[in-house]
Amino acid sequence: MSPLGQVSVQPTWNAALLTVLSLMVPALSMCQSTGPAPGSSNPQNCPGVCSCTNQLSKVVCTRRGLIRVPPNIPTNTRYLNLMENSIETIQADTFRHLHHLEVLQLGRNAIRQIEVGAFNGLTSLNTLELFDNRLTVIPSGAFEYLSKLRELWLRNNPIESIPSYAFNRVPSLMRLDLGELRKLEYISDGAFEGLQNLKYLNLGMCNLREFPHLSPLVGLEELEISENVFPELKPGAFRGLKNLRKLWIMNSVITTIERNAFDDITALVELNLAHNNLSSLPHNLFTPLQYLVELHLHHNPWRCDCDVVWLSWWLREYIPTNSTCCGRCHTPAHMKGRYLVEVDQTTFQCSAPFILDAPRDLNISAARVAELKCRTAAMSSVRWLLPNGTVLTHGSAHPRISVLNDGTLNFSNVLPSDTGVYTCMVSNMAGNSNASAYLNVSNAELNTSNLSYFTTITVESSEPTAKETPKPKPTVPASPSVFQPVFISTPTVLFQNTQTPRQVSIPTARVSIGPAASLDEVMKTTKIIIGCFVAVTLLAAAMLIAFYKLRKRHQQRSTVAAARTIEIIQMEEEVPPVPPPTSRSSGSDDTGLVLPTLVEHNSNTFKPGYVSSSSSSSRQGGYGAHWTQNNSLHRSVRQHHSHINTIADPYIIKTTHGKEKVQETQI
Repeated sequence: MSPLGQVSVQPTWNAALLTVLSLMVPALSMCQSTGPAPGSSNPQNCPGVCSCTNQLSKVVCTRRGLIRVPPNIPTNTRYLNLMENSIETIQADTFRHLHHLEVLQLGRNAIRQIEVGAFNGLTSLNTLELFDNRLTVIPSGAFEYLSKLRELWLRNNPIESIPSYAFNRVPSLMRLDLGELRKLEYISDGAFEGLQNLKYLNLGMCNLREFPHLSPLVGLEELEISENVFPELKPGAFRGLKNLRKLWIMNSVITTIERNAFDDITALVELNLAHNNLSSLPHNLFTPLQYLVELHLHHNPWRCDCDVVWLSWWLREYIPTNSTCCGRCHTPAHMKGRYLVEVDQTTFQCSAPFILDAPRDLNISAARVAELKCRTAAMSSVRWLLPNGTVLTHGSAHPRISVLNDGTLNFSNVLPSDTGVYTCMVSNMAGNSNASAYLNVSNAELNTSNLSYFTTITVESSEPTAKETPKPKPTVPASPSVFQPVFISTPTVLFQNTQTPRQVSIPTARVSIGPAASLDEVMKTTKIIIGCFVAVTLLAAAMLIAFYKLRKRHQQRSTVAAARTIEIIQMEEEVPPVPPPTSRSSGSDDTGLVLPTLVEHNSNTFKPGYVSSSSSSSRQGGYGAHWTQNNSLHRSVRQHHSHINTIADPYIIKTTHGKEKVQETQI
């Protein structure tokens, strides 16, 4: 080779060598930065037990047998996977330096406790996975400051209850997975308060026996609540879920879905009721679901009769592309195996609905509970037309008026403005039936503050003579009345007899009479009560008057019986001589006859009114005496002041007592 060629080739090789060196230097620097430096404590290096990729933004520490979160996790980490380890406790401030972390996976560990403040510093966290652990409570305090959290996974934990405001610290949450909480026994009505932005909720396989209160979830779009125990779905279960688009309630032992149960989820697009115990559905149950395009009714024991005719027609009209998956007839035997969409009205002889208990006109006072009956078949559709033109169903949310499951219109508190005609409209596939009733609400209220439940009856009797006037009787309180009277008057009743007129007055307690009640029922009851009250009062007055008559008659008979006569007659027998008088009676008259004092057993005294002489002519004289109230005679001789000087003939004092026995006393 010539010297000229050697000179031209050498610069070419030099240029190529420089190019290669320029490419190798950046590659070596990159390898040096990504490769872990043994023994280095620089936090920007990947932990030795983990693998890091994408310039340390993704750290994976799965299946490493970790019992705690490893230290020295790079600060720029955005994705941290700690799944399938043996971590039991998450201590406070464990992730404090990871301000850029967006996804934290802690599932399939043995976490029993999450301390308050465990997730401090995770201001960018978007997804937190805690499923398949051993948590028994919702770690509400640990969710503080997770302002950007969108997804929270808590499925398959032995959580026993969800208290009120369990998630109110994460209002930004959009997906919440609480499935497979098999030990869950209680969900508070306020458990989901504050989750206005939640779009997806999973409560499947939680052994729930009561439908949870979901009305705070106004933005919910998807609800998975399968494999629980809900024998009945009632109206109001989905109240507030206006944006719900997908609903899965499979394998939940549903036997009955009441009328208007789905009226609150009018935006529903997909409904899955497969694998339940449904045999029929209420008439027009799906009518409010105008956007429903996918319906699953298979694996239910459908009873194909008049109650399923409407469903067959509705499926043909609105779900044409999903007909084959919508269930088959289970009974009766000749229909078994046929698709629901193949059932036709001509197959059965169906009749219009019959109202078993029609509403009746009702008069009632304001501020009371009222009901208008409209009982009909369970599968019929029931609607109520109010006086103002509003139509209420079982699913309507009225503050005071509701339609019960049996069709009854219930008023929790009637007002005068509720007065009017109410019409119950019942329908099925064969026809309609209507029944109306008039509700009259009165604002009349009784003032019972001054009402007296005791009536005082005072009887006054007047006689022509003061001697025969009986003592006034004390007032007699009447028995209390059970019914509260609306109007009480003060009647004055006059009674007359053949002897003496008597006046009976019945004063009653003063009452304040309110406005006249306009209700016929109250007026009738009031008239009956007043009539009974007057009748009892008249009877009591008549009995008192009869008592006074009997008493006066008894007094008159006693006065006649007291007028007694005393007759003194002469006896043939001789009286033995009387011993000479004592010195005490020597000063008295020889011819005087002093009769002894006769004393009655009851201290009534016989008083002689005349003292006779010893001559025979004077014996025939009148021996007058006055006898007062004597029933029997008792002789008592008092010798210190009464004595007998001479008695020429024996005498007998005889008393006449009418029909009583005669007692004779020989002197």
